[in-house]
Amino acid sequence: MKKTLKIFNCIWYFLLLILLVSILLFENVRNTYESEEGFTVKNYIEDPEKHGNFISERMVKIYNVSQDHFYFDTGNLSLKVIGSNVQKPVLGETVVYLNFRKDGVIELIDYHNYDYNYFLYGISVIALLIFLILFFKEWKLTLRGFEDA
Repeated sequence: MKKTLKIFNCIWYFLLLILLVSILLFENVRNTYESEEGFTVKNYIEDPEKHGNFISERMVKIYNVSQDHFYFDTGNLSLKVIGSNVQKPVLGETVVYLNFRKDGVIELIDYHNYDYNYFLYGISVIALLIFLILFFKEWKLTLRGFEDA
């Protein structure tokens, strides 16, 4: 009986692993196909006439602001966006709502700065370290689980 249950558990875990790998492969292939056919910044830069008239929301790091335009980095491209009265965030990022026009111009609709966003991430890491120190002072990890320290 125990041997049958152990074989059943092994088969069950193997089927779950196959299901997980299949789902990951399906999502990867589907997203690759959609990025080739659908809207991406790369597709827009190559052919704005075909991929224009698209409104998008992006989380970006603004690095150069002028009177009537600004530049942001997409990782491998720097894009110029037409928009006025934009302020750089303080230690953070910006959510921009953009209109990718058919004439190749990227136009700002609206934006919101998340000031001190990176600072809050740092505080979160410090709080996690303090929590782990206090947790492992109180509990000891063994092969069977946790025990009082």
